[in-house]
Amino acid sequence: MSMSDATRRPEQVEHLAQVNALSQAVRSAISAIEKNDLKRFEIQLSVQERICNQLSGAQWMLPAPGSEKAAEAEGFDAQFVLEIRQAYVTLAQLNLVYSSLLRRTRRSFGLIAALYRGHGVGYDRGAALPPQHRTWECEV
Repeated sequence: MSMSDATRRPEQVEHLAQVNALSQAVRSAISAIEKNDLKRFEIQLSVQERICNQLSGAQWMLPAPGSEKAAEAEGFDAQFVLEIRQAYVTLAQLNLVYSSLLRRTRRSFGLIAALYRGHGVGYDRGAALPPQHRTWECEV
């Protein structure tokens, strides 16, 4: 017994929409990092937090793989189960890319900070000393 999009339960459709929205927020955050757009990155982080809180608060579980008959008995469409699993696979792949990018960004930032810290020693530590005038004398 297959259900069309119109007969799917609203919580199923909402869950799929939230997973897809989370994937889009991760893509946008990756793009913001690549473009060095801190404001957009912060916005995407807050969007991700909001969606994750919504997803974690929902008491919604996807049926286990291989239990199509149990899934249909619980009101899940086989096509919907495939869609939601694909959405989670896509999200997992994006998370791997995102994690790797954040790790490289953190390492690069640490190197840049160390570079400026090391070369900035002594800067802005009081007024500059006036140049010393030297004179040369030669005895004959």
